[in-house]
Amino acid sequence: MRTEHAGSLDAVPAAPLTLSGAEARALVRRAVLSCLDGESPETPTTRHLMAEAQLICSELVSNAHRHGGGLSWFEARAHGGHVVIEVGDRSARMPLSPLRDATVPGGFGWDLVQRLAERVEVTIPPDGAGKIIRAVVRIA
Repeated sequence: MRTEHAGSLDAVPAAPLTLSGAEARALVRRAVLSCLDGESPETPTTRHLMAEAQLICSELVSNAHRHGGGLSWFEARAHGGHVVIEVGDRSARMPLSPLRDATVPGGFGWDLVQRLAERVEVTIPPDGAGKIIRAVVRIA
C-alpha cells in the first residue's frame, strides 16, 4: 500500500498526510480541468461535473479521517476523460452504508460516493494494513 501523498499532475511533491479537504478538492479541480481539454469550466455541465467530483473527494477524505484512522494516501489524476480519485486510510474495514433515518444527519456519504462515481473500487493490501478507495468520475 502506498503511504504518501502524490498529486501526479505537474509532479506535485509528496505532502504530509495532513492534507486538508480544501487541498484535496483543489487537486481534484486541477484533474477535472485537465480533462476538459480547453472546454470552459464555467458551463452548467462542467460546473456540475466539478461539483460531483469534489463532493466525492470531500466524502472520501472526511470518511478516512472519521472512520479510517486517518489519511494515508491521496491522489487525483486525469486519465482518459475520467478523474480518478484515490483515498487511503489506516483501516481494513470495508465502508458501509448502514440503514439510516433520513431525518437524522450523517451516514449517507458512502452511498453518495457510489451513486455519483462511475466506478468505485476498494483495495485492501495483502498485509491488511488499511485500504485504498478508488472512485472514477467520467468528465469527458
